[in-house]
Amino acid sequence: MASGDRLILTKSAPLRLTTLLLFYFTQGFPFGLFVYAVPAWMAANGESTPAVAAVVGASTLPWTLKLINGFIIDRYTFLPMGRRRAWIIGAQGLIVLLFLVGAALSPQHGDVFLLSAFGFAANMAVTYQDVGIDSLAVDIMPESERAKASGIMFGAQTLGIAAATSLGGILLEAYGFAVCMTIGAIVPAAVMIYGMTIRERDGERRLPWSSGESHPRNLQIQQTAWVPLLRNGLRAVGAPLSLALLPVLLLNSVPMGAHEAFHPGLATTTGGWSLSDYTGMISTAQLAVGLLGLAVGGWAVDAIGAQRSVIIVLAIQIAMAASMALAQDYWTDDRLLTAYFFGGEFIATFISITLIPIAMRMCSPAVAATQFTTYMAVSNFGRPLGASLAAATAGAGNPLAMYWAIVGVYTVLLVWLLFIRFPGEDRAFHDVADLLPQGEGLAPVRD
Repeated sequence: MASGDRLILTKSAPLRLTTLLLFYFTQGFPFGLFVYAVPAWMAANGESTPAVAAVVGASTLPWTLKLINGFIIDRYTFLPMGRRRAWIIGAQGLIVLLFLVGAALSPQHGDVFLLSAFGFAANMAVTYQDVGIDSLAVDIMPESERAKASGIMFGAQTLGIAAATSLGGILLEAYGFAVCMTIGAIVPAAVMIYGMTIRERDGERRLPWSSGESHPRNLQIQQTAWVPLLRNGLRAVGAPLSLALLPVLLLNSVPMGAHEAFHPGLATTTGGWSLSDYTGMISTAQLAVGLLGLAVGGWAVDAIGAQRSVIIVLAIQIAMAASMALAQDYWTDDRLLTAYFFGGEFIATFISITLIPIAMRMCSPAVAATQFTTYMAVSNFGRPLGASLAAATAGAGNPLAMYWAIVGVYTVLLVWLLFIRFPGEDRAFHDVADLLPQGEGLAPVRD
């Protein structure tokens, strides 16, 4: 193989996994900066809670719009560079540009509108990069790599968030917004350059002006009109087994939203912790769980099996929530709170790692971005539902009801997964196998 052919994703498993790691790591930079570091900088300089909440809300809003991104990415692309890479590089470049523009304008901690605008725009760019890299993984990852990929995705993103939060806080405090954004742009810029050097498939262009052509496989499955894309996307999501997956995705994140809404008050009011004690402990937990997910998450899911892993994680959360409800008299004990908070971060990360391979297997390649982002959008809706649950129970003076509700939600999911079996192999591979000359099984429909 010529040296120029070594950076082709379909030909190298290490290259595929490295690509996921790098792009997911940089996803954590806009999120960590504008959801954690910048709000903390604002609060430390006396800005009000509504002002801080405005920046956080604007920065997280794009993540609820990923379904729209999926339709756009599936419909419009530049096939000579592959089905996804033009979107990934473009979104990564936009992140870098927004960071540099932010450094040039250098808003102060009281410039709520400008900070909100940068938080929204940077995270909107990240969501396009996220949808692009997710659908690329669905497109080119063989079944044997799906579990490893899932562990890398969530581990690398968590590490990126932790790195951006820690570094951003130090830079904002010592040097201000301009220096923070300038240095924050370095890693996304380096990964963007890396993305320009690789190719999805043999014979494609690395850049728009390079030599190369569209791969025949991509030409065969590319959707060129909205109506077929919408129809095929709805058909894929509306398949019976896909519909059975949707409640699992929706309800799995309900406890996460409930924890995020209730635990800060539990720690500071009942436990007597300071705000820095709580945020420092959560950051440490995220870092530890991110490293664990990156190192062994994918391997463990691969060895145990995705669906079996989901059931095990659900059982752990059921036991944790029930124990927390029964131990109300000990909620002032730092050891109990620390153990439960660490456990909550573990569950939040590993249930996502276990569900991703199942969702990937359900995706049809022609509408992979649309279908996969539909699954992820449904999963994201569980967080506000969990926050509402916390408000209706703990917020009304009955925190025990919240933990017992979590037990009930996860028990329903566990029983559901015991009776419904999701695919244990790659459905997408079989969907296109009979269309390609090198396909398996029956003679190809087109040769």
